Formats: sequence, C-alpha cells, structure tokens
Amino acid sequence: MKDGSIVLVHGTGVRMSGYKESLTLAERTAKQAGIATKFVSCAWGNALGIDFQGLSLPPDTHTENLEEAHEREDFARWSWLIADPMCELEKLTIRDQDRAMPAPAPGVEPDWLVEWNRIAAYQPSAAMLILLERAGLDIDAWLNAWHAVTAADPLAQTAFEHSAHELPEAAQALSRAVVARLLRDAQDKGAPTPSRGLRDRMVIQLGTDWEVLVMAPSNFFVKGLQRLATGLLRRYRGGLTDTIVPFIGDILLYQSRGAEIRRFIADAIRSAPGRVTVVAHSLGGIACVDLFAMPGAPKIERLVTFGSQSPLFHEIGALESLEAGQALPATFPRWLNIYDRNDMLSYVAKRVFSDVEEFESASGKPFPDSHSDYFGNDVVWAEIKRFMQP
Repeated sequence: MKDGSIVLVHGTGVRMSGYKESLTLAERTAKQAGIATKFVSCAWGNALGIDFQGLSLPPDTHTENLEEAHEREDFARWSWLIADPMCELEKLTIRDQDRAMPAPAPGVEPDWLVEWNRIAAYQPSAAMLILLERAGLDIDAWLNAWHAVTAADPLAQTAFEHSAHELPEAAQALSRAVVARLLRDAQDKGAPTPSRGLRDRMVIQLGTDWEVLVMAPSNFFVKGLQRLATGLLRRYRGGLTDTIVPFIGDILLYQSRGAEIRRFIADAIRSAPGRVTVVAHSLGGIACVDLFAMPGAPKIERLVTFGSQSPLFHEIGALESLEAGQALPATFPRWLNIYDRNDMLSYVAKRVFSDVEEFESASGKPFPDSHSDYFGNDVVWAEIKRFMQP
C-alpha cells in the first residue's frame, strides 16, 4: 500500500518535539502493519460544554461481564507493576514460607536453584530482539532492565527459593517484572511505551524462551486489585489534572482560533501528493470533522480519528460546522473513528453521527498514556490498513 499520502494531524497540548516523536512512531508502526504510504506533517503546534445524555460514551459502561472484569484486573495489575516492577516478586518472597520442600540429596542443587541459574543466564532470542525493536527499545534498554531485576536486587532469586513448589509462577512473575521495568524506564525517559499487544507478547516470548508454563493471574494477585485501582486514581489525580489543563486550554483556543487551525490543516492536505488519507488525533479530530463538514473543504479519500472528542462536541452542539443532531453532508469523506475505554478523552461516534465506521482499541494502558497509545499501537494501524484498502 504505497499510493497517496497520510496527513497526520495532532491533538491537544502537543508541541513540535512531541509531534515529531508521534510522527516517527506512527510511521514506524504503520510500516510494520504493511502501510508504506508517505506521511505528511501537519503540526499546527501552539495554535491554537449542554444537553448531555451520554450517547458519546463507550457502550455498556454500567454493565460488566467476565471479559470486562479481566480487563480491569489487567489494567490494575500493570499499573501496579509499572509503579513497582518488583511488587509481584516481593510478594512471592513472603508467601508460603512455611511450606517446606524436601531437602535435595547431598551435593545436589535444589530444583529452584537449577531453574534460577538457567533463567538468569538467559540471552534474548531472535524473536525477543524483534519484539524489542518493534517496541522502540534497544539492547541497552534490555540490559539495564534485566540487570535491575535479576542482578542488582537479590529479591528475584529469593522469590524463586520461596516458591520452590510453584516455579512456573515465579518465572511468570519474573517475566512481567522485566517487561514492567522496560516500560517504566521508557516512561521515565519520556519515550513512548509499547502497546499492550507488544507488552503481552514480550511476556509470552520470555515464557516461551524459558520453557515455562504461561499461567493466568493467581487469586493471590487478583485479590485487592479493584481496591488498588481506586487508590491509583487518587494517587495520580495530580497527573490527571496536569494532563487535562492543557487539553482545556487548547480547546478554548480552538473555539476562538478554529478557522486558523482548519486553514493550516487544509493547506497541508492540498500540498500532500496523490490520494490523501487524514489521520487526526484528539482536538485534531474535532478540527477535521469541522473542516470536512464545511463548504469548500479540500477533497480527501478517507478520514481516521482516534482519541477524538468530536462526537461529544456534536452531541452538545459545540461544533462550528454542524448544529447538534445535524447529519454530515453528502460530501463528507469515509470516516473511521477509533476509541479506547481507558482513554478518558475519546468518544464513540456511531451513535451520534451516521455512516461512521467504529473500532475499539483496547490498549490496556492507564490514562493519560492511553490517550497517546494510538500512534504506536500495531492493532490500530492494522485496522487503518484495512480501512485504507479499496
């Protein structure tokens, strides 16, 4: 898929340095998904609510099935792990200490030590190196994370010793600790973190390379995760506020300078070669929906929005181009809207607009990371590839 071009429109609170990172990440992930289309920059930078019935919220938010319960537990688990990669291993060092294992014969190493020494000597397999590359992580990132978990702290080895009767669980906890450390190190450097899919594949690959059973979360760790999730929201309230304030500022700026932003986007589209697909994030999606609903808009093949508030704006009558409830014009391009339930700034479009294709991205990341996950999410770009096909 090489013809035409993709104009990437950023969203709220994004400035040039952040846009370049998002553009590079999007190009790399799109290429991995089989999209070789040329990307065109549309960094509008510093340029720059109601009758709310909840129509634009993701569906079934008040009902929960087993799959949703698993999603919440997974979200809480990884929030916990990224905050403290050693937390599961630490629990294994204090659990079941009274459960004695038979002593090995004289001169024979205990099974737990044989297993620990085997895994501690691990070198990333070719498959693991590919996953690291896809996640934007180099071998130095791996070595730093591996050393921090297995060598700098004796806790991991102690976890194996105290879990001699359940070594596969200790190995799985170790794999999650290493991957969590990789994610936290990337976060600390301000780098994009891997998608949920890549994260889980790295954990599975380690289990495969180590030849240990891939296990479901134990009841020991599942207990209390719901309480933990509530505590995490309280803990990160300041961070949420820091994220929301720039968002509100850019939205207010758009209300006063929306025409300038739309003109900037239109100029970028007219300069793009071939058939154009516009991919717009967050506030960029609002600007693009407004632009293509207005007379004289540039012609494009397709519009993709992710993490966008345009459905909310239309529901409450805050779009400049359309009254609340008004249908899109016949000239409006094909539109795919992508949302994530963990992204508090994304909304569903299908119940607000008609003739919109919809896709749910389950990043598994906490907010606000979920709001920027789309750029490097291979599942998202696979769906965009499908949408771009004739």
